[in-house]
This record gives sequence, structure tokens and C-alpha cells, in this order.
Amino acid sequence: MTAVLPMVKLRALVGSFALVAVLSVGVACAQELPAPAESSDRATLMALYNATDGSNWANNTNWLSDRPLGEWHGITTGADGRVTELNLPDNQLSGSIPPHLGGLTHLLIVHLGNDFGACDSGGCEPSSATANRLSGEIPSELGNLSNLQSLNLNYNQLSEGIPSQLGNLPNLRSLDLFGNPLGGAIPSQLGDLANLRELDLGYSQLTGSIPSELGGLTILERLELSGNQLSGGMSPELGNLDNLQALDLSENQLSGGMSPELGNLANLQGLSLSWNQLSGEMPRELGNLVNLNRLDLSRNQLSGEMPRELGSLVNLKSLGISDNQLSGEISPELGNLVNLVVLALRAIAFQIILKIGLKCCHDLIV
Repeated sequence: MTAVLPMVKLRALVGSFALVAVLSVGVACAQELPAPAESSDRATLMALYNATDGSNWANNTNWLSDRPLGEWHGITTGADGRVTELNLPDNQLSGSIPPHLGGLTHLLIVHLGNDFGACDSGGCEPSSATANRLSGEIPSELGNLSNLQSLNLNYNQLSEGIPSQLGNLPNLRSLDLFGNPLGGAIPSQLGDLANLRELDLGYSQLTGSIPSELGGLTILERLELSGNQLSGGMSPELGNLDNLQALDLSENQLSGGMSPELGNLANLQGLSLSWNQLSGEMPRELGNLVNLNRLDLSRNQLSGEMPRELGSLVNLKSLGISDNQLSGEISPELGNLVNLVVLALRAIAFQIILKIGLKCCHDLIV
């Protein structure tokens, strides 16, 4: 009996080693297989590749391979292997954006636009020979990307409007849809993007009025809505954008008077309202914009005298007020604009220079 016991113990010991070995192999295999979440991201990227003619991209290095996703061209992943950045600008993507992209819930940055382009009355065209030319709609599923901080789809051929679901992106800091024939109105839901700093919807064939809800974007620094067909009056709520540095509403169909609330934008450096149908007098409150270096109000229907308060804009370098219906005497206070180098007043420019004194005009271009 005493001789049997060691054998039983030995068999038990061998069995234990065998069990540990099996478990170790199992763990090793599990580590080699992609996690379910990473596999889901991989499948989503494959759907993007197939939907946008990936075989003809300018650069598709490692796409559809078994390499880690972070080694696929334009993809950045976090420590957990999940996709955090999708950067494929100027890469010859064509076709439509698949709705599957809304499943990449760890995304922080999406750049499927183009870095350079130009616009005229006929529309916008990217400059690069390898430009992206995405078409169709912007999937509403992108509103599921709750971690997204930057979305850039500029200079493509996207249409069918701006989905209101983009207003569900609480961490979004930059939204750039410039140069797409989107059409439709600006969704009021964009006013819910409390962390937004840049909103660029220029040259997008947008119609309707500027939503008053945009006045709730209190940390916004840049608002670009030029080159659309926006109509109606200027929303006084825009005066709530305390951190705004650049406001461009030019080349629209805005009418009525200029909002005196614009004078509340103490950090504003550039203001362009040209090529609209604005009427009435220039508000004296514009004199509060002491950081302004560019002011363009040309090609409107403004009337009355130039406010003497404009003489407080000592940082102003460019002033455009041509093709309006301004009249009356030129205030001598405008002679305080010692940094002015561009003064667009057309035929009466030289008369005004003499009126306000040459001290403002040592490098003046008329």
C-alpha cells in the first residue's frame, strides 16, 4: 500500500502539469487572435476600402493585410488596438462614405477631405492630382462617434444636406465641410456642439437663415459660412460668441441691418460681410472691435455716414466699404488708423485720403 501512494501522487502531479500546459497554450492562442472589438474595427475599415475604390487609392499600404491596424496607411490606434485616427486626405478616395464608419467609436480624428482647393461661382475644385472625390450623403451614423474631436470632409462632392445627427458629437472641436454641394439648411442641432472651436461650412450651397442656436457656441473661434445662399437677417445671437476671432458671412443673400451686437465680439480679428444685401447704417458698436485687423463690408446697400467710432480700430490693416450708398462727411478720427494698408473705397478714395490726413496712409493700397 505504501508503494502505490507515490504513484498516485506522481500521476496527480503529471496531470497538473498537463493541465497547466493546456491552459498556457490556450492563453497564448487567445493572445494571438484579434480581440472582438479590434476585429470589428478591421471589418469597418475593410468596408471603407471597398466602398471608396481602395485598390485605386494613391496609397493603400497594408490595407486588407493581417498587419496590425496601426500599420495600415493613415490609421492610428490606441494602446488597446482600437482605431483613433483616420487620416486619408488627398488619397484618391471615390464613391460613398459607408455608414459602418459610425461603428469606430474610439475615433478622435477623421480627415477624408483635401488639403487644398479653390472655389468660384461654378463651385469648388480640389487642387491635388490625387484629391478625394467622395460623393453621396454624409452618413447620419457619424453622429454615433461620441469621442470625435475633428471631422474634415472638405472639397469633396458630398450632397443631400448636413445630417442633424452631427449635433450629437459632444467632444467635437472642428467641423470642416467646406466646398461640398451639400444643399439644404444649417441644422439648428449644430448649436449643441458646446466644445466646437471651428465651424467651416463655406461654399456648400446652403440655404435658409443662420440658426440662432449657433449663438450658443460660446467657445467658437472661427465661423465660416461664405459662398452660400443664406438669406434673412443677421442673427443678434451671434453677438454671444465671445471667443470668435474670424467671422465670414460674405457672398450670401443676407438682408436687413447689421446687428449692433457684433460690437460684443471683443476678440474678433477678421469680419467679412461683403457681397450681401445689408442695408441701413453701419453700427457705431463696430468701434468696440479693437482687435480687428480686417473689415470688409463692400458690395452691400449700407447708407449714411461712416461712424467716427471706426477711428478706434487702431489695429485695422484692411478696410473695404466700396459699392455701398455711404454719404456725408468723413470723420477726422479715421486718421487714427495708422496701420491701414488697404482701403477699398473706389472712386472717392483719394478724396477721402486727403480728408482724413495722409498720416494713416504711408503704405496705402487703394
